[in-house]
Amino acid sequence: IIIMNYEREASQLLRRLGANSSYVGFYYVTYGVSQNIQKPELITFITKGLYAEIAIKYQTTVGCVERDMRTVINTIWQHGNRELLEIIFERNLTRKPRNGEFIDALSNYIINI
Repeated sequence: IIIMNYEREASQLLRRLGANSSYVGFYYVTYGVSQNIQKPELITFITKGLYAEIAIKYQTTVGCVERDMRTVINTIWQHGNRELLEIIFERNLTRKPRNGEFIDALSNYIINI
């Protein structure tokens, strides 16, 4: 049985996309992907589910989690590897993905590597 380290996989993927660990949101996304893979129901009610879990772990607020994730996604969208992003999403992107879409797409990609 192979047990993947989802946070490590998410971290490597974010780096390939063009984000780095100088962003607080980098850690929120990596943990969020890991949690989403293990407990997919959290993303259904993202604010009270996934954001709340991340906020508790990192001792911050849900608002900070949401904003800092959005900052990482903005960075990738504006300066990152768009080609890889579209491979992960399995389609051409005409707009920046929302936080939940981003977490879900990364989770799906990691599961199917």
